[in-house]
Amino acid sequence: MTTKIYVIILVSSFALLILNAVINGFLESSAKFKMDAIAPAVQVFTFVLFCAIIFSFIPLVIKLFIFLQHKIGNQDLTLVKFLKNHEQIVVYCAWGFCALGLAISLPSAIKDGFFK
Repeated sequence: MTTKIYVIILVSSFALLILNAVINGFLESSAKFKMDAIAPAVQVFTFVLFCAIIFSFIPLVIKLFIFLQHKIGNQDLTLVKFLKNHEQIVVYCAWGFCALGLAISLPSAIKDGFFK
């Protein structure tokens, strides 16, 4: 499991999130443009970037945890061995829990006006 793609996704999503905030602030401060027309699209875009950050952060944290445990000499512990041998499955399970939480909470958030 390579970390390069996850680092690229994390950094680019974070940079786009900051750029999105700067552009939105600039557009809101100018009196020529009304943000009401595109506000839902901007909120959805921001939410998607946030989800990309979270989903790309999980494998990086697991990889960092395993690396640091090896660095301090805990490579013989059962949990560290399990994570090292089943890293991809653990990442998929963590993604599944995040997706399950998102699937449970998103309908209520939409109903309560999260994207309005």
